[in-house]
Amino acid sequence: MKKSFFFVAALALTFVACEPKGDVADSFIATFEEAAISPDSTNSEFIMKQDTSVFLKSGNFFVQQTVAYGGMSVSGAVVTNHTDTTFVDYNDAWKSVARGAHAGRNYVVWYHNAWAPDGIRLEKAAAVPGVYVCNSVYTYSSITKGDTYAGGPFEDNDWLLLTIKGTKGNEAKGSVEFYLARGKNVVTEWTYVDLSSLGEVDAITFDMTGSRSGDYGLNTPSYFCIDDLGAKK
Repeated sequence: MKKSFFFVAALALTFVACEPKGDVADSFIATFEEAAISPDSTNSEFIMKQDTSVFLKSGNFFVQQTVAYGGMSVSGAVVTNHTDTTFVDYNDAWKSVARGAHAGRNYVVWYHNAWAPDGIRLEKAAAVPGVYVCNSVYTYSSITKGDTYAGGPFEDNDWLLLTIKGTKGNEAKGSVEFYLARGKNVVTEWTYVDLSSLGEVDAITFDMTGSRSGDYGLNTPSYFCIDDLGAKK
């Protein structure tokens, strides 16, 4: 059974990146650090917003905060700085299992919905070195403990895959695959994903697939975390 949660980020914020990573200009990297949110909270009011034009800007990137599909489903980014890993129910979805950001204070939790396109576009087309990725506590709990939708904990043949795709002028430039879980091996720390093989792109999209799927798509919670988009390792 497919789950749809009506959570969105309702604020359009403008950000600047902070520290440089390697030889990548500090103004290029999306660090999300300028989001004015209280400690251990998010910038989302968790309301349904049927609007495809709400973006936040960080570094060279515009991140789509909400997409509505037929008034029924949403996807998009929520800026958060939660550092605890407490999980009770989906209200705790906006936390990284790595206990906070990769660097600094803020990071993004993304809710992916196969019926609503995810969107990150670049202010100017460029090669994107990579991004840091980890699981959300909601996804981690489902994988390790099971839940009503996905069934019991992952077994040896189960998997959850994040696919990051690049385009330029609507032309596909390739994709990079990153397993958030394979059997009992589950990502619990910020992990660098090299995107250099995509070459120069002007947009990035995400896809999530997994072994726990049904007639309506993925049953494992489709939340993942990103930070320092555009950084070098």
